[in-house]
Amino acid sequence: MSPGIFQEGCKPEVCQPRVNEVSPGIITTKTMKSQNIHRIILTALVILCYANTLTLHFALDDRMVILESKYTIQGGWDSVKEIFTEDTFTGYFGSDHAIVAGGRYRPMSQLTYMIEFQLFGKGIKEKIGDLDNFGNLHNAAHEDYFYETPLPFVCHLMNLLYYILLCLLIYEVLARIFPQFTGEKWYQSLPFIATLLFAIHPIHTEVVANVKGRDEIFALLGAFAALWCSLKYVDTKKWYWLVISLLAFTFGIFSKENTITFLAVVPLSLYFLNSDKKRTSDYFITLIPLVIGTVFFLWARYKALGSMMQPDMTANILNNPYIRSTRAQQIATVIITWGIYLKLLFFPHPLTHDYYPHQIAITDFSNPLVWLLLVGFIAMVAYGIWKLKKKTVPAFGILYFVITFSIVSNLLFNVGTFMNERFVFMSSIGFTLIVGWWIYLLATAKTPIFRKAAIGITAVICLLFGIKTFTRNFTWMDDFTLFLTDVKTSDNSIKCNISAGGSCLQIWKKSHKERDKRDAYRYLEKALKLDDHALNAYLLLSELAYLDDNYDLAYQAARNATLIDPENPQGRNLLQSAENTQKAHELDPVNKLLDEGKVDDAWREVNKILEKDPNNVVAQNVRGNVVGRGYGRIDEAIKIFEGIVAEHPDFSSSWENMGICYAIKRDFTNAERCLLHAYELTPDNDNIRLNLYYMYTDKGDAAEAEKYKP
Repeated sequence: MSPGIFQEGCKPEVCQPRVNEVSPGIITTKTMKSQNIHRIILTALVILCYANTLTLHFALDDRMVILESKYTIQGGWDSVKEIFTEDTFTGYFGSDHAIVAGGRYRPMSQLTYMIEFQLFGKGIKEKIGDLDNFGNLHNAAHEDYFYETPLPFVCHLMNLLYYILLCLLIYEVLARIFPQFTGEKWYQSLPFIATLLFAIHPIHTEVVANVKGRDEIFALLGAFAALWCSLKYVDTKKWYWLVISLLAFTFGIFSKENTITFLAVVPLSLYFLNSDKKRTSDYFITLIPLVIGTVFFLWARYKALGSMMQPDMTANILNNPYIRSTRAQQIATVIITWGIYLKLLFFPHPLTHDYYPHQIAITDFSNPLVWLLLVGFIAMVAYGIWKLKKKTVPAFGILYFVITFSIVSNLLFNVGTFMNERFVFMSSIGFTLIVGWWIYLLATAKTPIFRKAAIGITAVICLLFGIKTFTRNFTWMDDFTLFLTDVKTSDNSIKCNISAGGSCLQIWKKSHKERDKRDAYRYLEKALKLDDHALNAYLLLSELAYLDDNYDLAYQAARNATLIDPENPQGRNLLQSAENTQKAHELDPVNKLLDEGKVDDAWREVNKILEKDPNNVVAQNVRGNVVGRGYGRIDEAIKIFEGIVAEHPDFSSSWENMGICYAIKRDFTNAERCLLHAYELTPDNDNIRLNLYYMYTDKGDAAEAEKYKP
């Protein structure tokens, strides 16, 4: 055994483990049997904890990479080319992809989404239609098409299988680095205990239950596969292990940038490797494929993004939580988030997907907790370095954690949010290795009571972690469930309140329940109280108020949105809609005259309004109604509506009225064109749906009529 591998100051009968004296290169029948038991248990527990993810739909960023991603839906070689030569989110945002701090280049997972969609999402592409029209691509009504196929099940199944493969690979690697820490009993195995804690840790639910989390799984899978190949090269000196290492590392780093940290993890692991075949040159030789993969990735990323690190292009606190903070405040707050990570690793409750401003309060170095945590972290790192020479397991765990966490710590780079639970997915192996080490000490102690305690502690942790993981998975059912659950935890998050408000708005549109409407107002107003420059909160509030017939509030919210972003098309449309509705109220007497059959009076009154305001598009639209519906001059009415939409192409009411006129003429081709365009502009308009139903019924197309049946 390696000298100095145990902790000083421990009583031998309590803390000194029983070490496997068999050479690492020799695998006995008993060892093989124990390893098979370990593999079976790990696989079974992962399946038990995550089987319910197979019932989930899509949630959160799944929309950006699957539901509304041009790359995923388009398919073919064009998509493959764009996936590897463009920012990952360009498929969702279009050309405006710099909205995400630092840019995103993670083509490998995106490629798998595209392949799965093409294989299991048959018919969706045709139903969505024009993929170059991002307004059409982002139509939320298309989401139901995905749930008519096995695609959600397949995507979640693949995540589960990849995660099982990852856990088994982690076990194999740890068993190779620390083969001496295996006792006589199958449960006396440090690699097994550490991997078990990793596999069922609830903080990983976001990665496994959210399909978008596949990039994290792939990154760690590629990194550990490269590490495994490096260890195999040390044992065999076969060059093909270096080639496989290059392929594995490239796969990982093209999935997520975190893999780059294994440029330091691999030498660290080789240092701890207990092998008489290890040579000093192996440290450099095993790094060669990793360096090649890194250079290739950085070149590809630069070509795709146009820079190594894209700066944050917007002064938006949701893209840069420290935009209103000093550097000292930023560092102090970052240290606080490290403490939260540590707390969640020990006690993963409550969990949430959202740590955006102001869920975590900005602090400074006058906060005693900052200094306490800082001293603690410095002591931890110092301990890891101090024990490095003696090759203790805690030293490896600490240094592994620090290395892999560094890239997402917010200290070196601004990651665009305070923190996220998935950010410690890769790093948590260091944590579970340290905790596993202490359990292993008990499990291999000479005193029976300590061995029984180890079994009991492990069983309790597995039970509690398993229950928490299983129940947390259900939260990831869909956006509604996720947002309305996590807003109770992230109650001070601007973004989570906006998301919850938007969810309640969508629910209210279908339920028409006062409670849902009240909740939508409450969450959106809370978001604006937290940040009076929250653009999306104003946009949703304007839509909500408009549907609630509160046109003054709708106008004011839309106006605030356009003041924040004058070029925002949704804000301009909402503002125009609010203005048009206010004008429409002025025309209520005209419509009443038309309903009463007093066509001449209606004609006279609408022309009076147009004399005062010739550009009143609502009055122009009503005049078209008077001509067509009142006087029966359908062709003349169509010309009026054509003139309106030529100047106001987004004015859905004129498109609708023009479609009705064409339907009256039995010109169903043009009627369908106009009504569908009106519905595309205002998909929540039940009156347009009704007219589509009548049009298709008159046309004799029962199948299409059924889609719009009230």
